[in-house]
Amino acid sequence: MLRQLLTELNMKGSLQAIETICRQIKGGEDFSIALLQAECDYRSHRALERRVGSAKFPTNKRWDEIDTTLNPKIDFNTVKNLGRGDFISKKENLCLMGQQGTGKSHSLVALGREVCERGYSVKFYTACSLVNALEEARERNKLSKFMQDIIKPSLLIIDELGFVPFSERGAALLFDVFASRYERGSIAVSTNLSFEKWKQVFGSIELTAAIVDRFTHNAHIFVYEGESVRLRQAKKKKEATK
Repeated sequence: MLRQLLTELNMKGSLQAIETICRQIKGGEDFSIALLQAECDYRSHRALERRVGSAKFPTNKRWDEIDTTLNPKIDFNTVKNLGRGDFISKKENLCLMGQQGTGKSHSLVALGREVCERGYSVKFYTACSLVNALEEARERNKLSKFMQDIIKPSLLIIDELGFVPFSERGAALLFDVFASRYERGSIAVSTNLSFEKWKQVFGSIELTAAIVDRFTHNAHIFVYEGESVRLRQAKKKKEATK
């Protein structure tokens, strides 16, 4: 009867755990609690898997994989603490600005995974892939739906802003993303350009000023300065082969 009820309720986690629990626990109340806890754990794990899968992170980077001693000027601990998600609840933004290879993308992935674990929804794009997706949606007359999807996540991550300049149309579409999420949802950006140089990406001075104004309002800004970890690793490999 119990198995039948669990099946009807689609309680897969409890069904998986029932035999083990039966062997370990004889008390009826303890048994029920343990069984229901197993279901809660199962559903929580499945929900996390869905959030992480939907985020489309490019890697599985974690905070413990960053050697903070390599670039001690970077305040990794404060960035990591943002993983509690308070800035997302307040609809605040995040900007990691600085040199290539210093851990900006790694930090965004690690942060994104952590807030997923805390129940927030996340979407990850490189700036180039986001603009391409926006332009494709526009050409297919699905831009309105795509913009709705962009607004939904608790946190939108835009990585590598500044690596590729956009067309006038692409820049305008990206502006719409920043404007649509303004005070409605958080955006986390990594960029190799200071704000005054964002004109190199967006072209128009007026458009750049409008984007920076919206994004920096209530934003957490961190400068990543130091030596490229990838370059350092490449140097070590070269020296090892000598």
